[in-house]
Amino acid sequence: MKIIRNDKGITLAALVITIIVLLILASIAVYTGTDSIKDAKENILISEVEMVQHAALERYTQESIMNSNQYPGTPYSSMDDIKDELTELGSDQKLTQLLNNNSTPGDYYLLTPTDLEELQITNTEDSYIINYKLGLAINITNQKTGSGEPAYVYAKDSTD
Repeated sequence: MKIIRNDKGITLAALVITIIVLLILASIAVYTGTDSIKDAKENILISEVEMVQHAALERYTQESIMNSNQYPGTPYSSMDDIKDELTELGSDQKLTQLLNNNSTPGDYYLLTPTDLEELQITNTEDSYIINYKLGLAINITNQKTGSGEPAYVYAKDSTD
């Protein structure tokens, strides 16, 4: 007698293995995607801080040439006010050294998004502490990047 086999369809084991492989591939894609998004946000934050720094240095150069000192922003009256703004940065030694060596509070300005528009920087919701002479720009809205690094940049090393 002839045995007729019915090989239409897949076995339950093949289906389970296929689903497991698809889940593994999907989890890898999601993990890679979230890492890419974090890296992109961090790069945007760093780029914005550098853009603010360059705009501040350009303004400082313009004001130096014209012999006027009209900078956008609100000047700080004490170093304690500045340090209070930077509580999230914790003990970043480089920034602490910069602030201690250049402790004239009138050189530091608080820039809000409205003040940044005067420097031709739009589409930002962040606020900054700026020292125009040093080219120091500190993001005080997002004080740390995704990797935990402080979000600030400065142009010249004042510790020399």
